[in-house]
Amino acid sequence: MTRTELLKKANELPESPGVYTMYDTSGDVIYVGKAVKLRNRVSSYFRNIPHEPKVERMIEHVDRFSVILCENELDALITECSLIKLHNPFYNIKLKDGHGYPFICVSLVDGCPRVKTEYSRPAGARCFGPFAYLQNVSLIVGLLNSAYKLPSCNYKPRTKPCLEYDMGRCNGFCAGKGNGEEMKKAYDSICAVLEGKTDAIEAELTADMEKAAARLDFEEAALLRDRRKALGMISKKQRPVISQNRHADYVGFRTGEDRCCIFLLRLRNGYVVGERCDVFEEPFTPDLLRQYLERFYTEDTLPPGKIYLPQEYEWTPLLNQWLKGKITVPVYEQDVRLRALADRNAGERMLQYEGKTARLQRQLDAFSAFSGLRKVGLMEVYDISQTAGADVVCGSITVRDGICDRKKYKKYRIRQTLGRGDTDYMKEAVQRRIIRYKEGDEGFAPLPDVILCDGGLAQIHAVEEVLKEEGISLPILGLKKDSRHRTKSLVFSDGTEKLLATNPEVFSFCGRLQEEVHRVAISYHKNLRQKAMQQSQLEQIPGVGKAKAKALFLHFKSIDKIRKATKDELCAVKGVNPALAEKIIQWFSEN
Repeated sequence: MTRTELLKKANELPESPGVYTMYDTSGDVIYVGKAVKLRNRVSSYFRNIPHEPKVERMIEHVDRFSVILCENELDALITECSLIKLHNPFYNIKLKDGHGYPFICVSLVDGCPRVKTEYSRPAGARCFGPFAYLQNVSLIVGLLNSAYKLPSCNYKPRTKPCLEYDMGRCNGFCAGKGNGEEMKKAYDSICAVLEGKTDAIEAELTADMEKAAARLDFEEAALLRDRRKALGMISKKQRPVISQNRHADYVGFRTGEDRCCIFLLRLRNGYVVGERCDVFEEPFTPDLLRQYLERFYTEDTLPPGKIYLPQEYEWTPLLNQWLKGKITVPVYEQDVRLRALADRNAGERMLQYEGKTARLQRQLDAFSAFSGLRKVGLMEVYDISQTAGADVVCGSITVRDGICDRKKYKKYRIRQTLGRGDTDYMKEAVQRRIIRYKEGDEGFAPLPDVILCDGGLAQIHAVEEVLKEEGISLPILGLKKDSRHRTKSLVFSDGTEKLLATNPEVFSFCGRLQEEVHRVAISYHKNLRQKAMQQSQLEQIPGVGKAKAKALFLHFKSIDKIRKATKDELCAVKGVNPALAEKIIQWFSEN
């Protein structure tokens, strides 16, 4: 690709954290980097701006690039490190010093628990991490050693306690001052803390501290107090980048109306070592996924320990016989999160493949994934506006590929009948729209892929009733507001609600639709009310009733034009004779 083509592709990336990989014309990885916002970082390489000489040389060799989306900058940092170790890119010189990210390793040396910082996983030790920041690791190790009064001397057993023991800062385990049960209990407690089980241990420490204080053992109570304080600090600082010993593939997919994308996020020993992405010109089916897995793992030279799928399929037991039980559905929170991340990456690759990477197109894609609807290219949104049952109107906007199509907007003046409510009004508007479509009116064709109602379950069921009567099947969703009239949730016909605040892109998209359809409905309603007020003003003229006032408005379109009209122009209106025209002119001159 040329630099212009690379810049165009980079400008279509999302503003999300992630890792980018640069390839040369031979397909070799020449650089791996991370970014808080992929679009800004990657596009900066290909803009016509000065670069450092090394960077400029690297850019000259770039033929293409790929990206992996991450949940946050921290995960991007670790993914970058693992891919650099895997590919050893030429231009990542600063990261080739052999140093990785630190682990906290807990071991029993001659029965005595030891806590150390390591950059590898020593045999016989329980290792936690890797951690992103060395200073946090050093602090945690120091707090654990201090809280549990572990020996800070060398690893050889001593014949007598050292000065640290005499000062009360060491329990003397290395000099035989503790029994095996106490040392094992300390070891298990330290491991539990590093596993994140801080709540239960903190409660246990609090109870033991209160018991010690009750029996006036203030020295023991102070020790437990300091240990609890250290525990709180540890829980704040502890943040491993990826759970240890993850040796798995996480399978995600995104499907559209006529194509789908399958994405594999690959972790080995807790590090992201790569990805695999394939786009198929057919919708996703479980059978397609089965064939894909069969072919991929027949040729795979880096088999995982686990393969995480979004759900169980009919063929899962059969493939598990072949793959020795590796296929499963994630249960633990981190596996669920990584599996969902594979879905996000599949969606991003699908957008890039289809060339739909503009902001509004991204929001539409996010809405499709959020709602579970494959086909959302053409949408219609309806909203009712009224004042105490008077001048009831319904506004309708059309959204094509995430962009509002103003030429297709519709406004319906609803027939006013006592005892009717918003659901009846919306039902009437949709029914009139469907009838016009069936009559062959091109302005009402084609039908949308999905209808959104500004309202909840009552509005959804009202529209569904219309469609059922007309023999049409379309998905109907509701946009529900909270008590402050702000966009809250997406409502489904079965009564399910999904809070939009959980997905910022979908929240922004639905909020924009609600505001636009509300603007259309309320502007039409205000216009009708204004006309009604002006028409009632005309009825104050002697000899002008409702019929003549309406005729005048239909002819002149506004009260200002009526005021400025000549006698002959007024007489051109049906029912207005010269005498009445003079009365109208005189009334306006006096008022």
